[in-house]
Amino acid sequence: MIYQANMMRYLKKMAYSATIIFAILVIFEGGIPMAAQDFRWANAVVRPQMDDISWTDVNITLQIDENSMVLQAKNINGTNYFRVGEIADALNISPQELLFHFTARAIEDHRYLNLREIANHFGFRIFWVGTRNTIIVDTVDNRAVGEPVFRMEPLPANIVEIIGGSSFHDHAPFGLDFLTYLTISYVDFENVHRIGHMIVAEEIGQEVLDIFQEIFEYGFPIERMRLIDFYDAGDYLSMADNNSVAFNFRTIAGTNTLSRHAFGMAIDINPVQNPYIRGDIVWPAAGAEYMDRHNVRPGMIIHGDVVYHAFTSRGWTWGGNWRSPRDYHHFERR
Repeated sequence: MIYQANMMRYLKKMAYSATIIFAILVIFEGGIPMAAQDFRWANAVVRPQMDDISWTDVNITLQIDENSMVLQAKNINGTNYFRVGEIADALNISPQELLFHFTARAIEDHRYLNLREIANHFGFRIFWVGTRNTIIVDTVDNRAVGEPVFRMEPLPANIVEIIGGSSFHDHAPFGLDFLTYLTISYVDFENVHRIGHMIVAEEIGQEVLDIFQEIFEYGFPIERMRLIDFYDAGDYLSMADNNSVAFNFRTIAGTNTLSRHAFGMAIDINPVQNPYIRGDIVWPAAGAEYMDRHNVRPGMIIHGDVVYHAFTSRGWTWGGNWRSPRDYHHFERR
């Protein structure tokens, strides 16, 4: 009996040791348990692969702040799951931290996580642009602390690096000193004071600050104000995200003519509430809800309102006055 008892204690100790070794291999060597029960380490959970799960391999562009990348995902019932290591690198979060907080799904010997769950936990904003197969991930908290700010300065070194080869190109007929970097206070649709940034031509920098100070003091809501480079200089992505923007060295859509945006002499405000309309074309698509300009709602620019007056009283032209196209979010300076 004593021998049997000692043997049982020995076997239990060996089983416990084997479990610990297996756990270490799983966590640090990238292995995945496929047993019927969930494997747990701290709060890390990996769901076992199930025979009845089906998925589709999809390539999705992630626009994370100013960085753009394409990752392969597994689409399960309309939800995209990304490999733990890849999404951790993209978000600059350690895989161990992600696995501590979230349940991973085991697929084809890899672990996958739901991006929306990650965003909700860490307070990131994500926005799906289906027409471009792109997920915009905004990790920046731009809520203002303190007094309103309206400041202009030469382009900081980090901004020069961001816009190079993106919104600014070496073949532009001017140098970087032609442009200025603006820091602008605005209120969003929930009346939260935020800080945004724009790049415009240096010669109109102070005038633009005066315009936005007038808009801010009135309380007109602006959804978002980020450099176009946070959308890989993509005009449609910026519009779809309802971003207000100025400089982008590009041509007018469908032409070879440089836009006034290319010279930092044009500004777009709330493109969703103030869409571009040409015949049956409405950009962005969500702007179709705002085609009726008599049904005035927050964020819309209307002839004679504070935004219209702030720009036109200083010699700017409003695209909403054009016969065709009607570009309700667009103001430009000549």
